[in-house]
Amino acid sequence: MLCCLDIVLRNKLTVLEPHRDRIKQKYKEHMMNYVTSLLGRPLEKLSIFFDGIEDQFAAGVKPEEIGYRLKYSKAELKKCIKEYPGKEVHRGLQGVYKKLEKHLCEEENLLQVVWLTMQDEFIKQYNHFTKLIQRCYPDAMITIEFSLEDLLGYFSSIAQQH
Repeated sequence: MLCCLDIVLRNKLTVLEPHRDRIKQKYKEHMMNYVTSLLGRPLEKLSIFFDGIEDQFAAGVKPEEIGYRLKYSKAELKKCIKEYPGKEVHRGLQGVYKKLEKHLCEEENLLQVVWLTMQDEFIKQYNHFTKLIQRCYPDAMITIEFSLEDLLGYFSSIAQQH
């Protein structure tokens, strides 16, 4: 799909021009499906925890009331966060990169394109979690154990090693 999109964009093929937007959309769709399936849910328990919080929002619970729910208490959040120290996240990302190397070749820089897409998706998830923590537990001083800078460093160091 990347090749097809690249050919259309680079060569300005007028015959394929009417299909360019559709090709671009399909490329993005397939890229996201691949990234999501390979990346999975690297912060699975946190994802489940925050999905539950969003379900509570959908049921009409206000953000300031979330922390008083037994299942979503500050203690439960801290317990989930402790399961993901930076070292473990880094190790998990290294495993994902190894899978990428097996699936993709270096041709057309596809590995780098997919890795950057994965980085973007992981950062979106990290930012989403951080916003939910700030929204539901504003005075609790709870943060994820690794920072955005740490996360960027993990992705960068893994890419540089290979």
